[in-house]
Amino acid sequence: MTLHVPKSPGFRGGGAETVRDNDRPETVSLGRVVPYVAYLRVYEPLSAFEDSEAARWASYARAEAAATDTVTTLRDEQKQSLTSVLQPTGLAAPSPFDDTAYLLCVGDDVFVCPHDIRLRSWLALAELIDEIGDEQLRLLSPGSLEHVNPDFMSWRNQHPDAVPHIRQQTWQVPPAWFLLVDPREQETYRVDHRTSARYRCPIVQARRRMSTAFAIVRRTFADEPIVDMLSELGSWLESFHPHSWLELDYAGVAWLLGAELEHDRSCADIAHAVKALSHGDVADATAAYERVTERWRQVRMAEHAN
Repeated sequence: MTLHVPKSPGFRGGGAETVRDNDRPETVSLGRVVPYVAYLRVYEPLSAFEDSEAARWASYARAEAAATDTVTTLRDEQKQSLTSVLQPTGLAAPSPFDDTAYLLCVGDDVFVCPHDIRLRSWLALAELIDEIGDEQLRLLSPGSLEHVNPDFMSWRNQHPDAVPHIRQQTWQVPPAWFLLVDPREQETYRVDHRTSARYRCPIVQARRRMSTAFAIVRRTFADEPIVDMLSELGSWLESFHPHSWLELDYAGVAWLLGAELEHDRSCADIAHAVKALSHGDVADATAAYERVTERWRQVRMAEHAN
């Protein structure tokens, strides 16, 4: 079977839009399931995976391209997350194998962004433990740590360098994410008659932008927490194959912007802030940054809406 891919970058699973299957357009609706979450995703080439895993993803891509009744991967991911929450153990990680992924086609090449649900669940659990402690967590979900921790340690020993291909943030797009993309890379797409937005670029460009911004911010703010945060984000980018693609997806968060989405200048404002810092104009940089934080503060307020 020949995998059909569009000549320009195409996408499977990040939103409802027209995709092509043997030159026949197909529209998939996600309006009922897209949460108020923004995503930062990395799509790696098949050559980045071990042979057996690469073969599995190649087979998965062919199956997705041939499907006539596509259930989008974002819906699959949401379903897996809800299912794991409803399990008796509650906080236990999902099944051992992540068998779904987002797919990006560039020319004749297929790029894969695995859901990494199990790894992301483990990492989220670790953050929760750091925040509230083991004892409080055991009160919330008795027995869950005893089940999850040995599994995680065993898996981590076999995959010491593994990092999730997906980062997510509820109720906002973190300002630092905009350092990785360019305003000219923004594009909109339709999700069940609503509009969302995303940026895509080769990961080498994202790394270059992060390196430049990090040097400027570190020179200006030295020991501030933002320096460590940008360093960690840059290290995450370096974990992936150099021929990968990066995607910043507003997903359901875009709906909270409403009509403002069309005029959203968050990426341009962050770029302006970095440029101002490079010229030593801290006041101008601060003003640009505050425009972004205020814009997304208004969005985050929806979390507490009745």
